[in-house]
Amino acid sequence: MDILSKLRIVFWGLIIGIWGLFMYQYMSEDMSLVKKFRVGNNPFTGKPESSHVERRTAPPPAFVPPGPAQPQAALPQQGSLVMPLASPDIKDVASSEVMPMHTAEDKAAINVSGADDETAYPATPEGFARLVTRHFVIYEEGKEVSKEISETVETLHGSIMLDLVAFSPWTREKKVFIFFSQSQETYRRITGRPGWSGGAASLSERKIYLYKSDEAFGILAHELTHIYFDSFFTPSNPSPLWLSEGLATYVQSERGNATPDWLAQNLKLLDGGSGFKLPDLVRIENLSGADEDNIRLWYAQSYSVTRFLMKMKSGDAFYLFCKGLRDGVPASQALYRAYGMPYNKFSSLEYAWRYDLKTGKISDVNR
Repeated sequence: MDILSKLRIVFWGLIIGIWGLFMYQYMSEDMSLVKKFRVGNNPFTGKPESSHVERRTAPPPAFVPPGPAQPQAALPQQGSLVMPLASPDIKDVASSEVMPMHTAEDKAAINVSGADDETAYPATPEGFARLVTRHFVIYEEGKEVSKEISETVETLHGSIMLDLVAFSPWTREKKVFIFFSQSQETYRRITGRPGWSGGAASLSERKIYLYKSDEAFGILAHELTHIYFDSFFTPSNPSPLWLSEGLATYVQSERGNATPDWLAQNLKLLDGGSGFKLPDLVRIENLSGADEDNIRLWYAQSYSVTRFLMKMKSGDAFYLFCKGLRDGVPASQALYRAYGMPYNKFSSLEYAWRYDLKTGKISDVNR
């Protein structure tokens, strides 16, 4: 090997080393929070926690959705997912199976510019204590914010960053505001939310309202994902509904250990060939008027396809796909640029995803 070849090797070795050092310094503070994420005694419920949280709901009614050969361009117009709200900026999370849909306007209004000014933090409600942590301002009902809750939310943040650190660099300068009530009565007093509300979130103001319940931790993980991920997109190109809700359900289940009880049943339906044609599923941008069976199936399929995209190829393919969507690249073209052949259209992605549901041979995570 001549001297020029050796110098080239040394030069590129230095470049890679400097890049690795930069990435380590950038990410080490967030990642140090994640030793091994597991919530043992969930402070949001006050009682022992198993490996995942089952929601307190009745089993979904029997339902046989359309098979893969039956395309659906839109969901049936029966019932409603999102109830009327007093304020259009805040979304309630019902104490039921499915999280709320956030509109493109909600997501486009997320404010992540500049650094936080402590004087502009929300006022502390009467009877609450406040604690400023590395990534949050936590308001908890009582004399002080418990160490258990502050450590739990910071650990959750670190765990979410394993997937979303590239999408939300602003979290190093700006905080999310969490209001945690000890009872539903206090929650309703400070928020004015209706009796069916299990939690609420304002994406634009980066605020999440919770009260002690079995659902609280899952709501927190789901809504944090929306704030972190949806802020990556732009008002002209907001995050697609299927991708945003699929990723939020993924984080809720696999980082927040709060798997909805309807998810496994609907994944079995998908495994059996049911579900929506993928080109139709990704075009749906509004779930208002859909019946709950189709909503659960749509959420499960969005979760499963998003999980497949995140797991099937190492490196930054998922990030590149999302970046392409954010930059206005047509969805099928963004898919091809990020993942290469044979993923040049969504029908090809659907074929690979359904094959993986059966075998696990592409992503190696479904079995």
